[in-house]
Amino acid sequence: MMRVNLSVAIVDMVNSTRTLEENGTEGTCPFPDGPAGETKQVHGEFNWDGPTQGLVLGCFFWGYMSTQIPAGILAEKHGGKLLFGGGIFLTSIFTLITPMAVRISLKFFIAVRVLTGMAEGVTLPAMHSLMASWIPCNERSTLGSFIMAGMQFGTVVALPLSGLLCEVNIDNGWPLVFYIFGLSGLIWFGFWHTKITDSPENHPAISNDEKEYILDHLGMQKRTKGGTPWYAIFTSLPFWAIFVAHCGNNWGFYTLLTELPTYMKSVLHFDIKSNGFLSALPYLMMWIVANVSSWIADYYRHNRETSVTTIRKTCNSVGTFVPGLALICAAYTGCNAVSTVIFLTIAVGSNGATYSGFQVNHIDIAPNYAGILMGLTNCFANICGFLAPYVVGLITTDEGSIEQWQLVFFISAGIYFVSNTFFLVFSSAEDQNWNRIVETHSTSRPRSFGSIETTSKVE
Repeated sequence: MMRVNLSVAIVDMVNSTRTLEENGTEGTCPFPDGPAGETKQVHGEFNWDGPTQGLVLGCFFWGYMSTQIPAGILAEKHGGKLLFGGGIFLTSIFTLITPMAVRISLKFFIAVRVLTGMAEGVTLPAMHSLMASWIPCNERSTLGSFIMAGMQFGTVVALPLSGLLCEVNIDNGWPLVFYIFGLSGLIWFGFWHTKITDSPENHPAISNDEKEYILDHLGMQKRTKGGTPWYAIFTSLPFWAIFVAHCGNNWGFYTLLTELPTYMKSVLHFDIKSNGFLSALPYLMMWIVANVSSWIADYYRHNRETSVTTIRKTCNSVGTFVPGLALICAAYTGCNAVSTVIFLTIAVGSNGATYSGFQVNHIDIAPNYAGILMGLTNCFANICGFLAPYVVGLITTDEGSIEQWQLVFFISAGIYFVSNTFFLVFSSAEDQNWNRIVETHSTSRPRSFGSIETTSKVE
């Protein structure tokens, strides 16, 4: 939630003025009401042009990508609980001071947003490490998607709530967005720190039967010796398939996540309250699709004996090809607000199927290094997090231009198509050889960890 609240708040923060034309100027949409020639003004505090707004929205990802790989390494060595909780705690602190920072100077604001990104950047690698330690192989699609889709449920809450808070006549409204979400994060941290453990082995409330079931079906093994097989990882085509799919998905996802409220305001002319609710609708659909598709994926795995590789490729194709087609359709809906919202909802919503695609594929190919793999792919994929908004800012020199937004949608659709084609050709859900580690102990006996058998040998 703290990552996306700025997407709505910035609509209220930026000062903008437009003149209402009866039929709109050429290439723009008319305002839904008001006499021709009337001036429509948003009395924001800051005079930021398009590229500056793109910079403000994207600078979060400078910090976000910088902590991905270190977080993956730390999570594998020391567990994900403290790392994940600490990341959210610091994110909450930086969110609370955001209104003060932006009113001091733009540079200070950007610095705080970068620090916010650094703090939140540890969360996904830490979460993947935790999931690899907790989720049995045969429940990976369902539970992994449910957990990861929680981010979209947070977006569903954050966008409309941000719109409502911006309407409150206290301190111009928008600072409340940061105060409420920052305080919520601190309260959440208290529950996380007292209730969560790094693995089933040290959880005080879990039953012995459940603990043994989880440990016997993890498909991973604990290692005591040996470093990360970096060369094997970087020469693995299944890893690069995830890498490319992650980068392509993030371009389309972050283009819409950061710019959809701006599009709703500047092109379709929705007010801030309607903007928040309508911008949240696609993410509600995404949350639903993520959970339904994960259930279907596990059903076919258990009852139809479909290979996990086929399931990952099918889900990822639904989650990228359908959004690409929907964005192309949205590019031609013009000023028809209903049709545009429908196609954008389809574009974002169907992307939820990727949670049973590349998003859990890291754990399939190397559960021992799931946190590190997520750190690697998420680090470079989040270059798109700041590059996409900046490119949108360069393209949409006139924010209300339909033609310029068409180009934005075409670029995202093309990247979706190319990245998933690579994933279809080179991806796999098979456990990779470099994930299998031989430990050394003083006795010789076979040991089984889920679907992987390892052999201990005498030193």
